[in-house]
Amino acid sequence: MTKTFALPLVLAASLGLAACAEADTAADDTADATEETAEDLGDAADEAMGDMEAAADDAMGDMEAAADDAMGEDAMADDTMAEDAPAE
Repeated sequence: MTKTFALPLVLAASLGLAACAEADTAADDTADATEETAEDLGDAADEAMGDMEAAADDAMGDMEAAADDAMGEDAMADDTMAEDAPAE
């Protein structure tokens, strides 16, 4: 008679332990996935920052080249105006 009650109790306890073990495994899997996602996000942010810095450097170089070109044209215009100006 005690075996009749003991067997279902042992079975229930075994199922409970198995469920807890699976829950721990699922929690570990979730933690691992969260950590991997955080690493991927950090890598993406670093790459985006590098791209932004490169774009800013390119824009600055283009701006400096345009300024140099403009200064060169202004200097040429000043020389031309000096040649056309009447002598005093």
